Amino acid sequence: MCIRKAAKPLVFIAIFVFLVFFINGCDNAGSFLSSGGAYRLNVRVNGIPLDECSFVILGDKINPYFEEPISDDPDVTALMIFLKNTRGDITGQKVLYSLDGEAEDDETVIRVKSLDDTLPSFPMPENMSFGQYTMVSQVMSGRDVLQKTEKTFFYLGNTVFSFESINTHLPGVTENPQLIPTGTVIMLEAKVNFDSRLDPYIVWYNGRKKISEGKFSDTANLLFWKVPEQSGFFSISAEIFPADGYVNLAGYQKEISLIVSSKTVDMHLVSEDIPQLLHWYIFDGSLNDSKLNNSKLNDTKPVNSAERSLKLFSGNNQWMSANGIYGLAAGYNSAIALPKVAVSSNGNETWQTLFRFKPINEGIIFSVQFGSSSDVSMNLKREGQYLVLTLSSPIDTVSQVLRIPEQNSFLTAGVNFSILQGLLSAKINIMGDSVEQGELAAEPIRVETELKDDFQIFLGDMAADESSNQNRTLLTALWDEFAVYNTPPMEVIAAQVRRY
Repeated sequence: MCIRKAAKPLVFIAIFVFLVFFINGCDNAGSFLSSGGAYRLNVRVNGIPLDECSFVILGDKINPYFEEPISDDPDVTALMIFLKNTRGDITGQKVLYSLDGEAEDDETVIRVKSLDDTLPSFPMPENMSFGQYTMVSQVMSGRDVLQKTEKTFFYLGNTVFSFESINTHLPGVTENPQLIPTGTVIMLEAKVNFDSRLDPYIVWYNGRKKISEGKFSDTANLLFWKVPEQSGFFSISAEIFPADGYVNLAGYQKEISLIVSSKTVDMHLVSEDIPQLLHWYIFDGSLNDSKLNNSKLNDTKPVNSAERSLKLFSGNNQWMSANGIYGLAAGYNSAIALPKVAVSSNGNETWQTLFRFKPINEGIIFSVQFGSSSDVSMNLKREGQYLVLTLSSPIDTVSQVLRIPEQNSFLTAGVNFSILQGLLSAKINIMGDSVEQGELAAEPIRVETELKDDFQIFLGDMAADESSNQNRTLLTALWDEFAVYNTPPMEVIAAQVRRY
């Protein structure tokens, strides 16, 4: 009985002794393992560890070093450094930082007194192509390799590549531009400076969570992000790489802090609960009709949101910003179409457009086509420092001219047009940057015509200009907000428009 009871302790003692020798054996063998052993190797580029920024440009000083002293290790006699391209081929020569100076014919020897200090600069190969490389470091004992470490970097050469800033833009005017209203879709823009040989790759983070990534050519430098519904401080950062395939690379990084507040509000020109409102677009990173936000509308009848969305006629439209506000730019060869609006059977109606925009270039800002043909139309055009409103019919063409206010910001304006007893009339009102600043034009312009069926509004120019290059894109206006309703303008402005 006693002998049997003593067997278990003996077994435990034997296992314990085995584990002790096994663990000690692993510790002693660690210096002979590759890529994860006892020697901590790193590389500095102009004094900055390669792990913090993996880009090398022409003329950079590259210095390998041991993070911990190794002078007490008699086995280490040298450090071998060489480069490999993405195909695995060695680029340039092997460089041996050696204590004794022994080397083979294909190696460049740099004699050092100690491997503990920061080592002399690694000589980069001449005429090295830009691209991704791997720096291989081998801890040597004579000709034996004790440990191998690999670090990836991107060689830029004389290629221009820098990360300037992250800018924040709101989809409209707010009471305080430093505070972002809760639930707002903001546009974040990564400003990157680079030359044509590169197509930078951008990764966006909210805190540590990756929220978007892509190529600059696919407009990944722009991020539309809906801020949380609660107030607070939120962090957004971006990491930029010269190209896709950034595994094991550390890119250029920048971070911003956003202040989100429920106590500040956006200041749109209208709101979705206006009964006479037909369409309303606030260009908040989407083409959707904001009128659909009205729950009353959705409760009364099913609505096809796709039919009410804006339609782009080319890929030439650009999301742009100005004065801290972003919007969608349109113009020649880059028109945006609103849904068609039906005309009543008796042909007597009044409509109003109210919009905020920033003129960019001369040309047609928006146009209206009445019926299925282009015989009857209205367009608003910029000519120099003037806005020209023109009505055209097979019988006559008339225009009205107003001077653009001298300011470098978004303008608020409106066009009132109606059909009454065979006359199409229109009048423009330029309100500057505030609804309260405007004055209506003295008299409307009129042409004789008969309207049937419907009309359609286009932001930009749908008509072909035979004298211009058909492949040319000319952006004429940056749109922040556009509303269409069928109530006389002064009644709507007095009753419904939010005041600044």
